[in-house]
Amino acid sequence: MRVGLSWDMDRFEEAGAGWQDLLAEVAQAEQMGFHSFWIHEARERAADCPEPATFLTYLSQKTKSGQLRIAGRRVTRALPAHIAEEVSVLDTFSRGRAGLAFAPASRQGVAPAHVHEMIDFVTSSWAVDEMRYRGEHLRFPTHTPDDAPPGASVPEVEGDYRPQWEWGPETPDFLSITPKPYGSHTPVAVEIDDDETLEWAAQQGISPMVGADMPTAEAADRLARYREVADKAGRTRREVEAVLERRIALDGEADERRLGGSPRDILNAIRSLRGSTGISHFVWRRGEATPMDLYRFASEVQVLLQA
Repeated sequence: MRVGLSWDMDRFEEAGAGWQDLLAEVAQAEQMGFHSFWIHEARERAADCPEPATFLTYLSQKTKSGQLRIAGRRVTRALPAHIAEEVSVLDTFSRGRAGLAFAPASRQGVAPAHVHEMIDFVTSSWAVDEMRYRGEHLRFPTHTPDDAPPGASVPEVEGDYRPQWEWGPETPDFLSITPKPYGSHTPVAVEIDDDETLEWAAQQGISPMVGADMPTAEAADRLARYREVADKAGRTRREVEAVLERRIALDGEADERRLGGSPRDILNAIRSLRGSTGISHFVWRRGEATPMDLYRFASEVQVLLQA
């Protein structure tokens, strides 16, 4: 099982010093063997990160092996092409360590289909060169006609090739988004808070994620349901990476959203969740935890999860 870290940014009073503390913790955690580091897109508090891709691109130059994941990405905060580009830039700088997880539609106030189309658009733009896209919520380029095929389509190969930069002020009917990701498969996940997204992601082979704010019992039910739908659709487990994010209270009390107790208690709880849901990536959402907690988790829990 892969084990990663994410952070409650309200543990920091302001961005400058708080982000420096986070960078130091990442450096320490990478030495301990943590697999991934997740920065959530947020704007509510002073230390929140509104541009995780920028933060992680900087972090890519301070780390060597850790996966760098954008979490909670919202579909209304940027143009579709910009989201595809920012992940590609991060993947290029990090030499294939980028990943992306979208926030659920319920938290964004949009239709689930809007999130689904964004995922389809982004992954299609990485896979092909010139393309256009027609959906109910997305259209690229904006002048794509109503009679274009739904989803992503590519031009027919005919006549002389004319690069898009030679079109001048005129926008081509098909455009290429560059750069492409450095790696051959950039991980993309979506939080499966609503049934429509759960069913769609399971059928399409999109990795599921359950965030730290969902009660653990509900999280386990939703991940197990995802696996049932995926199995019926003929999807294999190797196609996806099921991600569960939880808060942890070492030597503390567990509650409906937090795993607590001794390191052995927490290890057994995570192993039980893995058995019932098939999760392959566990993310510890860190709040007011100490460096010693990080060391104890790495030495007494993480090492046995990966044994």
